[in-house]
Amino acid sequence: MTLYSLASKNIKKNIRQYLIYLNSMIISISIYFTFVSLEYNNQLLGSTVTLGKMESAFHVASIVLMIFSAIFIWYSNSFFTRKRKREIGLYSLFGMSKRNVGQLLFFENLIIGALALILGISMGLLFSKMIMMIIFKLMNFSLEVTFTISQSALIQTIVIFLIIILITSIHSYRVIYRFSLAELFKAERIGERRSTPSIVTSFLAIACIVSGYILVMNPGELNVIAQTGIRIITAVFLLIIGTYIFMHSLLAYLLFLLKKMNSVYYKGRNLLSVSQLMYRIKGNVLVLTVISLLSSITIVACVLTYSFYYHIDSISQKDNPYSYIFNLMDTKVNNQLQSIIEEDSSTKITYSEKIEYLPIQTDVSALERVPDFYQTILISEDSYHNLMKKRKVKEEVHLEMNEAIAFYDGTLNQNNDPYSGKSLSLPNNHTIKIIDYKGYSLLNQGDNLFPLVVSNSLYNELKMGMTSEKLYIYKIENEKEVKALNTKLDRLTDPYKYVEDTPRPIYSSFYEKYHYGLETYGLLIFICGFLGLVFLIATGSIIYFKQLMEATTDKGRYKILEKIGIPDKEVKGSIAKQVGFTFFLPLILAISHSIVFLAFFSDYLPIKMQVPYITCLGVYLCIYLVYYWLTSASYFKIIKG
Repeated sequence: MTLYSLASKNIKKNIRQYLIYLNSMIISISIYFTFVSLEYNNQLLGSTVTLGKMESAFHVASIVLMIFSAIFIWYSNSFFTRKRKREIGLYSLFGMSKRNVGQLLFFENLIIGALALILGISMGLLFSKMIMMIIFKLMNFSLEVTFTISQSALIQTIVIFLIIILITSIHSYRVIYRFSLAELFKAERIGERRSTPSIVTSFLAIACIVSGYILVMNPGELNVIAQTGIRIITAVFLLIIGTYIFMHSLLAYLLFLLKKMNSVYYKGRNLLSVSQLMYRIKGNVLVLTVISLLSSITIVACVLTYSFYYHIDSISQKDNPYSYIFNLMDTKVNNQLQSIIEEDSSTKITYSEKIEYLPIQTDVSALERVPDFYQTILISEDSYHNLMKKRKVKEEVHLEMNEAIAFYDGTLNQNNDPYSGKSLSLPNNHTIKIIDYKGYSLLNQGDNLFPLVVSNSLYNELKMGMTSEKLYIYKIENEKEVKALNTKLDRLTDPYKYVEDTPRPIYSSFYEKYHYGLETYGLLIFICGFLGLVFLIATGSIIYFKQLMEATTDKGRYKILEKIGIPDKEVKGSIAKQVGFTFFLPLILAISHSIVFLAFFSDYLPIKMQVPYITCLGVYLCIYLVYYWLTSASYFKIIKG
């Protein structure tokens, strides 16, 4: 019998023992293949205006997913190999050479990997159409999803996971050379040392976490990016250190204090649970720290992206207060655009306005947030007041000769006033000073415009030596549903390009910006949700593997409890507490970290996050509870034999 046939026979006879490792590989492969299939899906890429952004976002996410899948499979392989050390020792005891045992493990891992690759890709194909339907729904595409098999995605998945499988197979081969025969037999009986409680390091953990929270919550100078960046990086570093020390020392100290409380320690099954935990903490420090930090990142990323998607209507309205604004620098085309909008039977015009403005060339280097290629336009007080009346905004300004007002420019930082106090040089030796910054858009964002309102007297004086232009503004009721109208207008406006040293054409459509945002945030929420689900499955599986390893070690101890008459109900309660401690402690810290960072972002960003946070956390908890229930049930099943 060859080693390959022996490996195949061994897998068939012990398939139940291989299922945990096999399932983890199948999940990783199917998720990766599904995601990469979207990256190469021509129907998806051909249906979006965010093509470049989509391709780069998918590419980055697929790299992250590949790295995480490799780490997850490596961890699963290490768990599976450790669980089989006694079996490996028996092979050596029966006379097999180390080389042959290593080759046997190598072939077994290759067979499992090949099987996982076939099943994972098959599962990915099965769910790919459903995933496409979800992302089309998020991006508001009204297309019928077609089932396609991407050859590029198939080849990429096979190549990457064959490399991962080969590396883990080599790792399995080398395990026989890293341990002696005695170590292999004692692998499951090696006791874990109890953590030594320390009040000094416990206080250090609290100090690091609290200091990190203070740095995050202190608003500081949000307009100074460097200061904010350094502050947040320092806070993240302190939280990583604090979380690790919390898991390593503070927990041991808290359990030590709990043990001193006789009324609690000797009550019911607490003695058993606390004693078990005191010996388990030290071996779980790194795992609990990584899970806590990874869960924090996952929750924050998912809530942020979902918040933007959830508030896409209000964000679009704030950035683009008008359905259409245009001036193509061509009277004939402008008249055609007006006729198309006004004669369209599917629209109802709420209001329209024609405002006069002066396009000027000026040095904007003093305004850090205004690029050189932006067109500065001046609007008079009277035009501004007329426009605000149409928008039903109660706003009046009274400016002196050389004063001006700037407006919200689309930045995400809602607390920052970047323009007040700054000065600009204008033609005819005039200089204006920006005295106020309004937190709403005067014109639509994204058309490279920098509008300023100036006094009537200054405007009229500048107008004498310049050529004024007209800006056509329309607000319609069903502006989110005018695809046909928008297509007609695009046919006219597409040929017009900016010509240097001439007043540039202006055209902005709410429908276009709204659906662009819907596609962008729909894509981001899908990617973050997808990666978040992967991270959650991986972290849940890691805890699951770790607890099953501990269950195998604790089997003898629980048998003793059974013999002295401890009922199964008490044993289940002790297991629930021990497993729950491992599951929910990092989650509690993750929730605490995420609340602090989201509070920082809520001050910084113009969106509310309460509903998205509750929604994301609810989904996260539901999946987490399923893992907790499965782990507790499996733990009890193992110790009962």
